[in-house]
Amino acid sequence: MVRSILLRGFDQQMSNRIGNYMSNQGIRFIRESIPTKLTKTESGRILVEYENGDKQKQTEEFDTVLLAIGRLADTKNIGLEQIGVKTSKNRKIIVAENEGSNIDNIYAIGDCAEGRPELTPPAIMAGRLLANRLFGGTPSINMDYKNIATAVFTPIEYGCVGLTEDEAISKYLFYVLFINFFFFKFLLLKIFLFILNIFLLQKLVINNYFVKIFYF
Repeated sequence: MVRSILLRGFDQQMSNRIGNYMSNQGIRFIRESIPTKLTKTESGRILVEYENGDKQKQTEEFDTVLLAIGRLADTKNIGLEQIGVKTSKNRKIIVAENEGSNIDNIYAIGDCAEGRPELTPPAIMAGRLLANRLFGGTPSINMDYKNIATAVFTPIEYGCVGLTEDEAISKYLFYVLFINFFFFKFLLLKIFLFILNIFLLQKLVINNYFVKIFYF
């Protein structure tokens, strides 16, 4: 069941290709729908009530239901409000470029910091740089959160780095006529030995005006 779009925040052309692949493998998507009630039936199955995009209520039974509800920073009961540390609606700590909160000597890195990628390697690097700045006597080097590569472990794996096509067009609107994207299709040997209809697909978003790659 998909509330709105697949893989929000990622390149939607690539996300839809993943969705099409999964559909071709027999996975059914119930799109633009939100579950409103779960009830266990006498047979042990789960009756799901949900609303579609037209606000129409529908029901369907399933063997298993897994809720992907996202993440919530567990900062509620550690006394932040008592000392005035500012947090966002999802309880993440609002931080500056140097990982510092609005209170001196209180810092936050990783998933509990607002606006930071929810990825382990960047959090580790941010922690190292913060420790160096505070205790190592090194120059003031902050973590650079731009162009961090990430992966999505869908049934057909997806990795990317840089601006999505929509982000590139939005950010460089003046050069929109010079933004192109290219697809490269490869057949993987290890897959070729077993399955004949799966290819490695690569996408490049490029600005031809000053020859810059936005996304890979």
